[in-house]
Amino acid sequence: MLIPFVLFLSNFSALAQKTNVWIVNNAEKAKGIDALSDTGKERAIALLKTLKHDDVQVIYITPKKISAQTAEPLATRDKILPRIYTDSVQKFAEIIKLNFIGKNVLIIANYNTIIPLISALGGETPFDELDKGDHDQLFCLTIKSKGDVECTVQYYGKKHHVNEIPQSAILENYSQGIPGR
Repeated sequence: MLIPFVLFLSNFSALAQKTNVWIVNNAEKAKGIDALSDTGKERAIALLKTLKHDDVQVIYITPKKISAQTAEPLATRDKILPRIYTDSVQKFAEIIKLNFIGKNVLIIANYNTIIPLISALGGETPFDELDKGDHDQLFCLTIKSKGDVECTVQYYGKKHHVNEIPQSAILENYSQGIPGR
């Protein structure tokens, strides 16, 4: 009798939790080679510093080397083995929503899949598309237990973007309401 009750409580607890998903573009690539530039390496360190208090538990990357290199500082510090995603945006979003309830997930994506991914996760997109040069934007989606999704954006690291974040989407005080802050 005690085991079913404990299982019920653990499932109830997971359902009542928020899922936080951070999404960023791969850091800047070096010209002519498949590796991060010095600026890209600095951005990867800036990502680590920006998320240092957020208890990231899961990291997803694309199959690109620059995606793995963008994740490397945070993954190394937190001893997380990044997972590679190759599914469609819609299927990948479903995997995140079903398998990571109550977790903190970082996704390092290609610039052209970020806005569709935000949409697929149920967030309101701050603009229609990203530019290849939008590297300094960190999207934060909070998926609440009832399915409501809040999407905010902040700049991180050195300035390097084409699209300006609309004022309505800027996270004014990034530390409020986010676990670990």
